[in-house]
Amino acid sequence: MRAGYIRSLIIGAMAGIFATAAYAQDASRIYIEPDGWSIGMNLGTTDMWGDVGTKTIPDHYSNSKYLDKVFAMGGMFGRYSIHPCLAVRFGLNYGTIYASDEWNYDKAQYATTQGADAYQRYARQQKSKSSIFESYVMMEFSPLRYNPESVRANRKGQVIFGLGLGYFHFTPKSTVGLGTKYVNIYDLHIEGDGFGSGFPPTYSLWQFCIPMSIGYRWDLGKHINLGFEFMYRKTFTDYLDGVSGKYIDKAEYAKHLSPSEAADAALIQDKAYYNNLAQPNVAGNIRGNSADKDGYSSINITLYYKVLSRVGKWWQKY
Repeated sequence: MRAGYIRSLIIGAMAGIFATAAYAQDASRIYIEPDGWSIGMNLGTTDMWGDVGTKTIPDHYSNSKYLDKVFAMGGMFGRYSIHPCLAVRFGLNYGTIYASDEWNYDKAQYATTQGADAYQRYARQQKSKSSIFESYVMMEFSPLRYNPESVRANRKGQVIFGLGLGYFHFTPKSTVGLGTKYVNIYDLHIEGDGFGSGFPPTYSLWQFCIPMSIGYRWDLGKHINLGFEFMYRKTFTDYLDGVSGKYIDKAEYAKHLSPSEAADAALIQDKAYYNNLAQPNVAGNIRGNSADKDGYSSINITLYYKVLSRVGKWWQKY
């Protein structure tokens, strides 16, 4: 009886070894993206790229005041993998983007003239914040998995590129004069947008964008994937930060707005004067650059769960 028991243990152990070997032979496919659906979430910091803020990207991230206010965006997404190298992603995000002319403080201190770009931006003293709700669809491409049979395709870590189309709503806000409270500025028509002939047209708070992303992801097993991603959205509006064209005559506010709204609009339009950094701007002075459209970006951590398909993969050879 004991011999039979030992024999059973040996047979069971051998079966386990063979099963493990068989699994190991198939392990090359564990990290190949399965066809079918994945569901996930993302969370990260945001940046506004418009007229308010610094002129260059290095100055944007390296100035001493950048980390004074950090805003975030998060959301959920679904993915459908068509091939190990190609997937369609659908997502919804909500968050806040921000920019400040105070980011030019470091360079403005050493500006040789008041006409220097950094000083002019700092003197303008605009602070802009906007709430963003976006939806998007994009194609994701993993070049190293173009050939699923290659060694590189089986690596857990993969570079991912994305390109798509999005639709978003934004709510531009700014501070009033020397205050710190943010107010909605769309209905204040700071640059006269919508005031009629000779003024810019009214802009829409609903806009299309083109999301572009680059990231790196790690397969933590058959189901879980963790990633790091930079996503930039090119937009078709120049009003994310509420700054686009020229200063207008403050008397125009009284003609089109209520007394309290007119007072707020005047204090928002020309903050340099109230900060004793410049003389009052006259109508027609440049306030922003309407030729360059705004954008916004996020640096995200992504996490998603793969719902493995039981159907055979059409790209595999049998």
